[in-house]
Formats: sequence, structure tokens, C-alpha cells
Amino acid sequence: MIELKNIEPLCSSRNYKIFQHPLDKLSILKVRVDKPVRNHLIPRYAERRYGNLRQWNREANEYLAALNRNVPEIERLAQFKGFAVTTLGPALVVEKLTGPDGQLAPTLETERVAAIGNLHKSKELRDELMELLDELERGRIIVGDLTFDNVVRAEERGGKLAIIDGLGERVLIPLTLLSDWAFRQSIKRRRKRMALGFGLG
Repeated sequence: MIELKNIEPLCSSRNYKIFQHPLDKLSILKVRVDKPVRNHLIPRYAERRYGNLRQWNREANEYLAALNRNVPEIERLAQFKGFAVTTLGPALVVEKLTGPDGQLAPTLETERVAAIGNLHKSKELRDELMELLDELERGRIIVGDLTFDNVVRAEERGGKLAIIDGLGERVLIPLTLLSDWAFRQSIKRRRKRMALGFGLG
């Protein structure tokens, strides 16, 4: 069991506390801190089986699918390294992506906000995001929860954007897995929604 109770997290969010892996400087531990939300009268199978860890099941499945297909676009994802038992509960072990200062990689949200009012920089960021979405589409990698906070600029990827969270489809019937058309439509909707976030019209 990995001792985390006396270690300060690198950062915290509504869902996670992120820790440096004490035995592996190239990995981080993501420990869930949110409470399970049950919105269904009859709990879904994944909810009954995995509880609050069902998102990890989806993420692991999507990463393994990309690994199985041996798609080069998997480089746009933080490497999935497995699970661990810690003194704060179950943890997801993932590759530590960093910025130029060696700290956790800056999110696209941070860069997007800093670029507000700078038309040239905003266009650059939008174009980089569209390039990332192009690669996800080529690799047929599903990111069901694609937000600016789930995308970072990683030194480990030569300064390119990479996905750190949100892999997999969250719906009961995953049409994006079953239909090429549904997958392309999903990517198209994400392109439009996220492009609007740069305020470029």
C-alpha cells in the first residue's frame, strides 16, 4: 500500500487529488475525492460493479483499444499505467506530463484565458486544438469528456497538446463505438463547441 496521508498533493480538483508517485518520478497518482452520484432509479451495471471508479474502467478500456490497434495517435494521450492501492483509497496511475518548469503541464484552459484579447495567439491555440482533434479522429480515439482542462501542453510530447482525462464514452449505448458516422458526428460537435471557446466567431 502506498502511503499518501503525509504527502501534499500536487493539485486538487472537484473530483481528484493528484499526487507525485513516491516510487516513480515519471508517474502521478490520481485519487478520487468526490462522492458517487446515482441518478438512475435502477443502477446501471457499471455503477453497481465499479461504483465511483467506473470512469476509470471507461478510460482504461479506451486506452487499451487504442493500444490494441497500435495507432500512432496514442501519443496524444497521457500513458495509462494501471491502478494502485493507497492509504487514501484507490488510485489511477498515469504518466506525469510536465511543462518547461518541470511542474505539471499547463492546461489549455490556462493558455486560453491568458490569450483573451490576443487574436493571433487565440487562433494559434484553436488551430493546435483542431490538429489534436484531427489526430483523435484518425486514431478513432473517443474522448467523451473533452474540455480545456483535460488538455495540456506537454514537454514529453515536444510541446504539443495531449489529453490527460475524459477518455471513453459515458452513455449507456455507446453509438460512437458502434458507428463510424456517429463517431465522426461526435468529433464534429466537439470541434464546433470548443472552437467557440476561443471567441473567434
